[in-house]
Amino acid sequence: MSDRPPSDDLRVDARALVRKGYKLKLFAEDGFDDVRIYDYPIPSGYSRSTSDLLLRLPLSYRAGRPDMFWTDVDLLLASGQVPVQADVIETIEGTQWRRFSWHLSNWNPTTDNLLTYLAFVDGRLAKRR
Repeated sequence: MSDRPPSDDLRVDARALVRKGYKLKLFAEDGFDDVRIYDYPIPSGYSRSTSDLLLRLPLSYRAGRPDMFWTDVDLLLASGQVPVQADVIETIEGTQWRRFSWHLSNWNPTTDNLLTYLAFVDGRLAKRR
């Protein structure tokens, strides 16, 4: 845990998420700035319709892009199978998370932000695999 405040870019992006209706918590752990979004909507084809979503951001965010995302451990495909590249369980801030090792290929730090990253997350989840 760190007492270091989030970067200006992260604070701006967090305010934009709150304006969109997301409930979130910012914290720092293990050299990352973390964003926990509560009750994030999950598309059909999964075992749940919402999950907490964790984004771990490099301290250099936005110059450094987000990579991967984490959900509640019990988020599975509706069939009960683990989604592709989501078989690792990690403990972060005392909570177990399912890591989705899905990587964004394009990131422009001057135009991309957490909202565009959430569009990537949504697109990957919509593939249901």
